[in-house]
Amino acid sequence: MMEERAEPQSNRQHASDNALLKSSNAKSTAVVEIIFYLFLCYVFYLAAARFSDVASYRQPSMIIFFFHSIFLFIHEGGHFLFKLFGRTLYILGGSFWQVMFPFLSFLIAIKNRQRIAPFPLFLTGFNLMDVSVYIRDAPLRQLQLLGGHRDWHDWFNLLSQWGMLDDAGTLADITYYLGIVICAGSIIGGFYLAAALFREKDLELKTERTSRVTT
Repeated sequence: MMEERAEPQSNRQHASDNALLKSSNAKSTAVVEIIFYLFLCYVFYLAAARFSDVASYRQPSMIIFFFHSIFLFIHEGGHFLFKLFGRTLYILGGSFWQVMFPFLSFLIAIKNRQRIAPFPLFLTGFNLMDVSVYIRDAPLRQLQLLGGHRDWHDWFNLLSQWGMLDDAGTLADITYYLGIVICAGSIIGGFYLAAALFREKDLELKTERTSRVTT
């Protein structure tokens, strides 16, 4: 009888230890997420300053250069994807895919209820700001292009074709501030999810520890 009573008590102890470990790990995850979104705040600050105009864009920043370089390949991939759909979509495809790739990743993360969802949304806003510089540069064509030739400037060709070259600044402003709003919203959402997880697991830890003391 002593052994039979000891076994259920041992199982309860083991289950309690597992619950404490899971809650503790979840709290650690929440802390890491908070640190990550603090880092994104810094990236956001750099991006907002660097993408505000063409002159600022040309100032060096290793973090922004890192993100930009990754999405430069996605931008070029967009041209390849839309190559068969006519000249306009071929030119537009680079900037379109640069923004849509992280946005589709965000939608997939939302569908699968993944906690990483705010990050691809942040990248969507980041790339909108990035594209805004390209649009703003259309009348000037001062940016150094991958191919090196001014005539290959996507947004110069698009806006010239549409008769909207004089509206480049307005379109760039709209794109830039939309990116600002999306980035800010994604960071706020990330902080909210991390804080909610931390509070939930902290409460579970306190409840479990209280239960162990009383038993």
